[in-house]
Amino acid sequence: MLRLQPIIGPVSEVALAHEINRQSVVKELLVHIFLMSKFNIIDTVLSAAAAKSQYFTATAGNQAAHCAPGQIYSRSKPIQQLIDGKDDLDLEVENLFGRTDDILSKFNTADSRAEENGLRIGFGAACRQAAAAGKYSRFNRAEEFYPQIASAFATYKAQGILAYSEAINRQMALMTTSVGPTPEARQETIAILEFYSNTLLTAMETHETVQGLYPEDLWRKYRDSVRS
Repeated sequence: MLRLQPIIGPVSEVALAHEINRQSVVKELLVHIFLMSKFNIIDTVLSAAAAKSQYFTATAGNQAAHCAPGQIYSRSKPIQQLIDGKDDLDLEVENLFGRTDDILSKFNTADSRAEENGLRIGFGAACRQAAAAGKYSRFNRAEEFYPQIASAFATYKAQGILAYSEAINRQMALMTTSVGPTPEARQETIAILEFYSNTLLTAMETHETVQGLYPEDLWRKYRDSVRS
């Protein structure tokens, strides 16, 4: 286990950084899933469950909060386990599901509330859309499938915004209950969820916002892996 560099600053800045990291991981996974489906590594029937992979520990009282809203399964297996180890593609996907941010536990709490109110479901729907698009796609250059990745992310974006709204409404409804978190803690969760939602609302759907993501290179790696 390695230690992460903590993300520090005002709540708004930490929430912004974590939400942008989440969007980047989602976009990168959508590209992998599109290509995995094209080369028949995975099925189009995919399911999403809680993320478990983790290789970093947080510092002090922080928690290592997953960036991916969940782990994607095909044939009852994590999709990274279905990839031939050639070119370390399995490790690339495993690392995406294992990517975490070192942040205060209250952000991880807000993540959990969003995931249980539809964020993970939305992520699964977007992944199934990417897989369905990849299954019978024909192209000569990666740029020809960019619109399909953007469309899948648009699905995630729409359902993610609804999930954040549902989570906020749920916290408001529980504000006066005598069990569970205090009203102050619930209000803090609401504030973080609102930052997440506003950041996602203004997000661009293109994968080109993700630094270091080159679909053309990934396509060639998957193609060469299958041919070998």
